[in-house]
Amino acid sequence: MIAPPPSRDHTARESADSPGSVHGPKPFQTSYGANGRPASGSNGVDALDLAVYRALSPGGEARFWAGRRVIDPLLPAREIAERVGISENGVRARLRGLENQGFLRGKAVTPNPSLFGVQVFVASLPVKEVGEVERIYRDLALVEGVIFARDTLDEGERQVRVYFVSENERTTVRRAALLRRLSPAGQVGVPQLYWIPPCERELTPLDWKVLQAVWRSPDASILETARAVHISAKTGARRYHQLIEARACWWTHSADSEEFPLALVRVEVQGPTHRDPVAGRILKEIPSWMPVASDGLGVEPGPEQPIAGLVLADAPTLLDRMIRRLAELPGVVRVQRTFALGSKTYPTWFADRISERVVPRLG
Repeated sequence: MIAPPPSRDHTARESADSPGSVHGPKPFQTSYGANGRPASGSNGVDALDLAVYRALSPGGEARFWAGRRVIDPLLPAREIAERVGISENGVRARLRGLENQGFLRGKAVTPNPSLFGVQVFVASLPVKEVGEVERIYRDLALVEGVIFARDTLDEGERQVRVYFVSENERTTVRRAALLRRLSPAGQVGVPQLYWIPPCERELTPLDWKVLQAVWRSPDASILETARAVHISAKTGARRYHQLIEARACWWTHSADSEEFPLALVRVEVQGPTHRDPVAGRILKEIPSWMPVASDGLGVEPGPEQPIAGLVLADAPTLLDRMIRRLAELPGVVRVQRTFALGSKTYPTWFADRISERVVPRLG
């Protein structure tokens, strides 16, 4: 079993005029008591922080749609308090704490790639030395269609997973060849289709204007968005909610936010008949388990997909103990962990495509 790397300060922030937005995690030095909670004076997060953080996900399930975790931008503190079982003031205090630690620094909007007639693919670049990651991040800005990259540690194997859009097979092959040239080892994994639920709405010219407004100012209120598009608050609110419900776009934490200290855990089972019983045991025995939605990890939902969830990862001993418990469950074949070390967002491709669809306002 591996533990998270002892130092995570390799990823430096780039200047404001960088072609993309980069962030990496800061070191976590959390000491835990026998009850599994941070000891006095620890600067880490605990299970209640995770519960509040989890509540920001629609339905309490994590979704990674070619980027950072999807969040509900309109969820009030009152509803979070009801889900978590603490007071509204307690929720606000926890949110402020998470913000102060860098985990909640504004919001960002990701348009659904299906709006532009493209699919998302992911390819992995192996990493042998820490210094290679920054160069990969920088060079990826030169590759047309790259929208996101994440530095990961997967059971001892470090790699940068690159997400890019493609219109057809020829484009996919060409972009994979470019990625191979950028790889320090001259290697790149075969691009895999990263499935995302398609948008269920054909956007009107006004929809595109609203989408562009929220894309440019994701922290703006619905009223501010309506004013930017020169429509009434009522019309703005209706269009805003229709875009979200149709999955035309979604909200995430901004690129300036630090990576929350979580491990993505995948649990493979012997067959479809074991999936529900194992998933039920996991939720019962590991209350802090944050399940990944069936449509949330790039694979079209089906009976063969593994069970996946997020767990706190800043206490290696506790994490190892949890992994052993999962591996011992009846029907479990394999348990795999992935740690997110940092990531970078590339907004240019989306910005250009949205601008192409918005008619400038005259006068």
